[in-house]
Amino acid sequence: MLRVTLTYKGTELKTYDTDKKEITIGRREDCDIPLDNIGISKKHARIYRKESSYWIEDLDSTNGTLLNGEKVRSAQLAEGDTVRVIKFELKISYPKAQPATPTPGPGNPPIFKL
Repeated sequence: MLRVTLTYKGTELKTYDTDKKEITIGRREDCDIPLDNIGISKKHARIYRKESSYWIEDLDSTNGTLLNGEKVRSAQLAEGDTVRVIKFELKISYPKAQPATPTPGPGNPPIFKL
């Protein structure tokens, strides 16, 4: 699962948790991550899954997309990366899946919390 945390000037605005193969970022309301700023293209960038990794791709935007401070056309994302689109930052993380709770039964007695 991919987690994208949207911030603006250090203030967290929203967190997106997704298993989608592709999410779009842009000024249009139908983007998965809509950003209301005239400097952002209608379809600015996309994050997509390629096998078991995620990638960022700039969609020929006017003002570009930065990954960890460097302008990119397309690049693989890693845990802790920061994508910048104008004044917005998208922090990338891969939350660990929660372990399944064992079903009570022989060898797995129920756990009671007080």
